[in-house]
Amino acid sequence: MEAEIAKLEAVESRLRNVIHILVEHRKAHGVPLTWRVMFEIEDEALSMLEHEADLDMHYVNLMASPSAQRSQGREEPAGLTDLYAMHTALWMIQEAYYHAH
Repeated sequence: MEAEIAKLEAVESRLRNVIHILVEHRKAHGVPLTWRVMFEIEDEALSMLEHEADLDMHYVNLMASPSAQRSQGREEPAGLTDLYAMHTALWMIQEAYYHAH
């Protein structure tokens, strides 16, 4: 069980770091946080983690929002009260966006 927790923590930590970099880049360019932007960041971040051989892809996939609930292209502002905020990667993106400088 401890090994599984360590794998999950490794993915969470790496994902948080990648998301922070991607959010900082968009914030620096004045990109507002919309659902479309959140899904773009999520896709990019998870794609980057797929290339990290030391991470267990099972745990990387657990961080993603379910594809059945995605609404690509939505330009409405993303909010913490929406259903999508329940998924780990999107929650991390919202948190990073609202705390970024």
